[in-house]
Order: sequence, then structure tokens, then C-alpha cells
Amino acid sequence: MALRVAPVELSDFDSFVSDASKYAPGDDLVAPPNPVAWPVSTRPEAEQRARRCFALQRRRFLEDPTVRFLKVVDDSPEGGGGGGGAVVAVARWHYYEGGYKYEREAHWEMAPLNTAEGEDGEVGEGESYPPPNFNVRLHNHILTERDSFREQWIPSRKPCWILMHLVTRPSQRRKGAAGLLIRWGMERSRESGVPAYLEAGVQGKPVYERFGFVVVGEERRVSLEGLGEVYMGLKEFVMANMKWDPSIAGPGQ
Repeated sequence: MALRVAPVELSDFDSFVSDASKYAPGDDLVAPPNPVAWPVSTRPEAEQRARRCFALQRRRFLEDPTVRFLKVVDDSPEGGGGGGGAVVAVARWHYYEGGYKYEREAHWEMAPLNTAEGEDGEVGEGESYPPPNFNVRLHNHILTERDSFREQWIPSRKPCWILMHLVTRPSQRRKGAAGLLIRWGMERSRESGVPAYLEAGVQGKPVYERFGFVVVGEERRVSLEGLGEVYMGLKEFVMANMKWDPSIAGPGQ
């Protein structure tokens, strides 16, 4: 494979949406918790989800000065199953010079409850929002529980790097793309002398540990009870708060 990291460009968001019509349903770059809160089984469902999700990401790309939006491109002849040059993973790192403040940042992550609260162009002809397979309450609950807790474990008013999300297309996992995006943030952390933080799910935690991230405090268990039907019958969302400190990291990290 010929993988490289590059900054996301504005035109990429249209490509991310079109991926939903090219690949199998769900084989896209839509970030958690959407696969749980908004499961899809058909291409039309996947296209609607991608259009809505990447409209929100595009807005943040344009308006949030803390964002460092990155992609991994596979330049091999059959890269990503798309004939070369396909984007196989994306990540959104943030740099907060004055520290992370939940009240200031919370609005970016919330999905609108209805069409009136959304952006123009996010709902296709003949579509309704929210669609029946999107549990908006569940989506916003998970992100609120994650983000509002940051001020309890990330030092306030101190510079920090935070990895908000990292997603690899399911068909392209275990090929090294995620590691490139993790290392990008670690390099920025080392250059600036500022710690890097993230929240990891059950599957992601061992990956970050291999890169030298350490768990801060106990695992967080976010109850999903009382939020309607949940994909695969999940009862809770488990997260680990993790930190990488360049001042104490080993030379190989």
C-alpha cells in the first residue's frame, strides 16, 4: 500500500458523501457514534446519513479555528477499492491554546433535532429528518456525556491537543491508516510540548496503548437506557480517557 497523510480540503467533503453511493452501506467515513445511533442497511440510507453528517463536518471545517482535519490517501493502483487515490481514513485533531471549554465547544457536536434546526441542502428530495433509523437523542446523549466530562480530567486553561474522532472505512482497516493519523497528532504534540488527549472505545483502546497513550482514571460507562431502541441492543457505551505526554514519552514513541 502507498499511504500518505494530507490535509482535508473543502472539496473532499463532497467525495466523502459520494462514497456512500459507491461502496457497500456503512463502508464510509462517517464517525462514531453514528454507526450506533444511525445504522444503515441500504445505499439510500447511507447517502442520507453521509450527507447530513458531512454537512456538519464541513461547517466545522470552515468555522472552527481549532480544527486540524486530516485524511489518509491510498495511492496504490487499487487503493481503497476505488482505483487509486481513494481516501481511506480521516481524523479531526484540535489544538486549544487556552484549554478546552465545554460550554464554548459543545454546540459543534450536536445533531439538530429536526429539519428546521438543520442546514440548507442536508435533506434530499423526498426525505424526512430525522429518518426513522436515526436516534438523535442517543447520538447527542453519547457526545454530551463524552464532551462534558473533559473538564474533569483534562487540565483547564492549559494548552492541549485533542483527537475528537478518527475513522477508517471498515473495508480498509488494519492496513496502517489509523496509525498515520495518530502519529501526526503525536508529532504536533511533541513539537509544541503540549499533551495530547482522546477518548477511546473498547476496540480502539489497545491501539492507542500501543502508541504510548495511557488511561487516565477509570473506564467511563455511559448508560443508554431510556433512549429508545439501540442498535444491536447495546446497554452502555464504554470509553477510556487517554493521554500522551511528550515530556515523559519514550524515544520510540
